[in-house]
Amino acid sequence: MNENETFEEIEDDRIDDDEGKGMPLWSISLILVVVLALGYIIFDATKSETYFYTVDEALAVGSELPGSQVRIKGVVEQGSIVGNAGELKREFRIAEKGLSLDVVYEGAMPDTFAEDMEVVVTGTVNKDMILVADEVLVKCPSRYEGNPPTAKEESPLASRE
Repeated sequence: MNENETFEEIEDDRIDDDEGKGMPLWSISLILVVVLALGYIIFDATKSETYFYTVDEALAVGSELPGSQVRIKGVVEQGSIVGNAGELKREFRIAEKGLSLDVVYEGAMPDTFAEDMEVVVTGTVNKDMILVADEVLVKCPSRYEGNPPTAKEESPLASRE
C-alpha cells in the first residue's frame, strides 16, 4: 500500500480483480448438455414403453389398446394364414383362451412359422383392432421336456469310465 492510496481505493482494486472469476463458460455449457441429455433419455424411455399381453389380456384392455405399441403372445389359429410362404405380406390370427386377434405382417416370416405354433408378435394395434406387426417371433418347442439329461450322460468323459 502506497502512502498516497487510501484504504477504500485498495478495496475497489480487489473487487475489480475478482470480476470474471466465476464458473467458466465451458463448464456451464457442459452441465447444460448433460442435463438436456438426461432429460431426453428419461422422456424417450417413458414414451417407448411396450406392453406385453396374451391375446385375452389384450382384448380385455379394449379401447385403450389402439395406437399402443404392444407385444402379444398367442397361438396361430389353424386355417387363418393368408398369403404364401416366401411372400412378404401375411395375415393370420393368433388366439388364446378362445379369443383371437387379427395380425398383418409385411416382412420375412421366420422359417418355423406355421399353424398351431406359439408366437410373440410386436406391433401397433390399429382402430379396427388389427395388430399391425413389426416383428413376429416363433417360440420354439422345448427340446428339454421331461427329465433333463444328467451331467454324467452329457459328459464326453463319461464314456471313458
